[in-house]
Amino acid sequence: MTGEKTSVTQAPHANIAVVLAQADAAKGTKGIGCFLVDMAAEGVSSQSFDDPGFKPLGRGSVTMDDVFVPDDHVISTPGAGFADIMAEFDLSRTLIGLLCVGSAQRALDMATAYAKDRRTFGKPLAAHQGVSFAIAEHTTYLTAVRTLGYHTLGLRAAGLPHTKEAAMLKWWAPKVAFNAIQESVVLHGQVGWSNEMPLQAMLRDVSGYQIGDGTPQIQKMIIARGVIGRDAVSG
Repeated sequence: MTGEKTSVTQAPHANIAVVLAQADAAKGTKGIGCFLVDMAAEGVSSQSFDDPGFKPLGRGSVTMDDVFVPDDHVISTPGAGFADIMAEFDLSRTLIGLLCVGSAQRALDMATAYAKDRRTFGKPLAAHQGVSFAIAEHTTYLTAVRTLGYHTLGLRAAGLPHTKEAAMLKWWAPKVAFNAIQESVVLHGQVGWSNEMPLQAMLRDVSGYQIGDGTPQIQKMIIARGVIGRDAVSG
């Protein structure tokens, strides 16, 4: 096995890699298999990236140079690997959406508590409409995203198609979450603009989820295919 993956979450800490690899180039996606690769195997190397977020997880690249993979390390035979992994994207994208919502909800809860305790001009900060309205708006957005997430999980549990809904979550949730956390930073004032508060780390982490598992542009293409039809979108 020879190749490189230039962006891999947990690459600096991983002992095992699940690898999609082309076993028969002439067959295109039907020649792709899925394999388990020991990161300590001969020919495997990795490097770490210095990212602004995901500090506990880490990210890096993995390079494989003529790595031998034994038969008992085959997860999906050539032809089945691509379909198996693509099916899991529907789950991972849904969970990323809900993860972002959870992070944003925590930030909004912090902003709400701060707005109730902090007093300005003789009354709580929350008494000012410019503050309370922002909290109301972002609470509504997060509730809508969360509801879409539960709906998507429900479709999956029922064995129904949910690729379009998962793509909606992957595109929309990080964007909504980022805006809610950013607003929470602003509502905290100078207190929020500090690395001593978790808000800055949350903001950086959520921003990365706009890229991992497919960018917003990719998700919109998937949504459009689901609504309009693959043939029409592809031209």
